[in-house]
Amino acid sequence: MADERPNIGQLESGPAFEWWMISFIAAGAGWAAFISLLVPPFVTESTGNAADAGIVMAIISLAAVLAPVLGGFADKYRAHRLVLSLGVLGMALGFLMYSISAKSQAIYVLDAIVLGISLAAMNAVGPVFVLGANLSQKLEASRLTVLNLLQPVGQVIGGAILALAVTANLDFSARFLIAAGFMLICAILTWFTTAEPAKRIVLQEDKPDEQHEEKNRSFGLKQVLFSSFGLTLLILTLSSVGNNGINAQIANILPNVYGMDQQTTSALISLAGLFNIGLFIVAGRWMARSGGMTVQTGATVIRLIGALGMALVGLMANAPILLAAAFIQILYQSNPFSRISQGVVGMRFTTIPAGETSGWVIAASAAGSFLGALIGGFLASSIGFNAINWMAVIAVGAALLLLVLFLWPAERKKSTTEATTPAVGST
Repeated sequence: MADERPNIGQLESGPAFEWWMISFIAAGAGWAAFISLLVPPFVTESTGNAADAGIVMAIISLAAVLAPVLGGFADKYRAHRLVLSLGVLGMALGFLMYSISAKSQAIYVLDAIVLGISLAAMNAVGPVFVLGANLSQKLEASRLTVLNLLQPVGQVIGGAILALAVTANLDFSARFLIAAGFMLICAILTWFTTAEPAKRIVLQEDKPDEQHEEKNRSFGLKQVLFSSFGLTLLILTLSSVGNNGINAQIANILPNVYGMDQQTTSALISLAGLFNIGLFIVAGRWMARSGGMTVQTGATVIRLIGALGMALVGLMANAPILLAAAFIQILYQSNPFSRISQGVVGMRFTTIPAGETSGWVIAASAAGSFLGALIGGFLASSIGFNAINWMAVIAVGAALLLLVLFLWPAERKKSTTEATTPAVGST
């Protein structure tokens, strides 16, 4: 069913939270809790090979490169409500398939594709309900803040649900079934709460102007990649390799490297999501004061400290669990700072229109997740799970090096140029 938009002006006021945003609670629970805590150990246990878990997680991540395609489809056919609802429903279907699947790698791959495409749909279309709704600047900012906060809320809820399931000694099949039920409820709520918000979406073609025509020009791949924007994409990819390489195997790393049980692992992930909620507010205020580049650099430093600490603690005999838990939390707390600033940094150096810029940023993160999961699975199988932590140190360290040595000089040059260029219409 395509969305129909009435001819309305800018919406000046309204609640920061709307019920359709439950879809992002589902996104947070689905990725950061259900997928991260269920899929890797389930696949590893079923196949006896951690590399298989890495491949499955890599496929889920790689499917996120379809986000620009799905977003474009929703724009073209005004199907934002349909795509978002099907994304949540697809997550329910994916978990249900894992719950009833036999020990077949082919089925695991098919399930991974379903989950990955569903996540891509949610991440591509969800923000459009805010960014495309022709809201006042104040209302748009408040809704974006709430939308970003709801993913860690979902992470907390999902982690708590799984912790209870482990306490009740439920097997993987039952846990996947619970996850599927949770996502099905969210899908139903999403469909019935998106009718009116979908009508408010104003697409660029609805208000053509000279600036819009300018942004519709096509640009070559060389102009995208061999530029400061291309360097930004490389930095985001490397940082994603480290962060998501660990995330993809976190349910295997914690018990095998630090001796944590499944209940402790679920509790740690839930706690990380709880801390993320407050830090999104901190990150937003920091970015408003200091800009996206500063926040993205800070995120990379925090991420490197967390990964390095995890790797070093992993070398210790009888590694102190509390110390390991502290560094795990540090790693996870880099996420609010990175997520809230990466799009801003991308827009800072882009040479292409905003929609394409967003697509490339999503693709860079997805590519990093794919490579991190794939390489991490291989390292876990051939060397050991702590090798994933060292992979993260190398990848995130390289990202920080590129930031400091190359992107910051480009930022200073750009700032100098802007400061010395007269504004349009000035004398």
